Amino acid sequence: MISSWTVNLDEAEVRAGVRRWVIGGAIVIVVGLVGALVLQLRGTTRFDDRAYSGSSWGKTPDEVFVDFDLVLPECTEGRMRYWAGSLQLYMKITAPSDCVDQFIEVNRLKSSETALSGPVDLINSANRAAEFGWQSSADRKYTRHSRGENWKNNVWTHAFVDDGTTERSLYLHAWHQ
Repeated sequence: MISSWTVNLDEAEVRAGVRRWVIGGAIVIVVGLVGALVLQLRGTTRFDDRAYSGSSWGKTPDEVFVDFDLVLPECTEGRMRYWAGSLQLYMKITAPSDCVDQFIEVNRLKSSETALSGPVDLINSANRAAEFGWQSSADRKYTRHSRGENWKNNVWTHAFVDDGTTERSLYLHAWHQ
């Protein structure tokens, strides 16, 4: 009877040992897969905190702006939000008046000269405007700026700029034809 007890004890120890090896092996495999995934994703584009939810992030922000033939002056740093898709870009800049003027100039946006009393449709998509929280004010006037088709990458650009004196907001929609 003593010998059968030791045999059963040995079987229990063997089972416990096998169980430990299986669990340990599974942990090593999971850690290895996670490590491989991290190494694979290293250096790829990460989500930009300036982007609105749902924005495509297969490209860096700089690649997006080059694709839509837009230049961002340094003064827009920390003052801009955007949503980018493969064919469209929506952007809002709220910055000092001279910074907004600089953005308009460097991106060759032409003014319609006529200021419209708010509220106005800031972009041609009420759903997008609501999604981004973009609202025009009845207390402000807005000037439309645009740039026709760009020969380099076939981009059209429209923007509304409010009449703020010290700080202004620019609402831009650019798209590939």
